[in-house]
Amino acid sequence: MDLTNLTKKNQEFIHIATNQLIKDGKTDAEVQAILDEVMPAILENQKKGVTARTLLGAPTVWAASFTEKVSDKNSDQEKKNDNPWLMWLDTSLLFVGVVAILNAVMGFFNSTTTSSGLISLIALGFGGGAAMYATYYFIYRHIGKQKSERPGWGKTILVLGLAMLGWVLLYTATAFLPAALNPQLPAIVMLIIGVASLVGRHFLEKKYNILNTMTPQQ
Repeated sequence: MDLTNLTKKNQEFIHIATNQLIKDGKTDAEVQAILDEVMPAILENQKKGVTARTLLGAPTVWAASFTEKVSDKNSDQEKKNDNPWLMWLDTSLLFVGVVAILNAVMGFFNSTTTSSGLISLIALGFGGGAAMYATYYFIYRHIGKQKSERPGWGKTILVLGLAMLGWVLLYTATAFLPAALNPQLPAIVMLIIGVASLVGRHFLEKKYNILNTMTPQQ
C-alpha cells in the first residue's frame, strides 16, 4: 500500500489506525483489506481538503469498529432463561413487592386503612404471576412470527379470559377467609415483605437471567 500520495495528516491517521487494528488482533491480510477498501475515499476527499479524521473520525475509534468487543459478543449470545416456573416466580415476586409496599405506604399515612391479608397478598401476587405468564405464553412470545405460527385470537382471548377470571376469583375468595387464616399485617411488616420480595426478585434475575413475562419477543 503506497502512502506517498497521502498528506502527512492522512499518513498519521493510517499509521494510528493500523496500530489499533493490529492491537485488536487483525492479521496483516485483514489490515490490508480494510485499508485498501477505505483508501479511495480518503484520496478522493483529500483532493477536496477533507482529512481522513474529518471523514472517518478518530483513527482508533474507526479501527476499533471493525472488531467485535467481547462484551458485545457475550451480550448477543446471552439467552434469557424462559423456564416457566422461574418466570412465574419472577413476576409473582414483583406483584407481591409492589402491592405490599403500596399497602405499607397507605398504612403509614392513614392508620385506619385496611391492608390486604397475608393470604390475599399471596393470592394476588402469585395468581397475577400465573395470569401474566399465560399472557406471555399465548401472546408475547409469538410476536413477530408468521400468522400461521401464532395461536388464533379466539383461543388466545379464551385462555387469557379464563386466566384473569381465575386470578380475580382466587383473590376474591380469600376475602371470605377468617382473620386467623388471613391476618392483616401492620404497615411495617408489609414494608418488609415488599422490600424482601423485590430484593429477592432482583437477585433471582441476576443469578438465573430470567426472561420477564411482560417483555414482548421479537
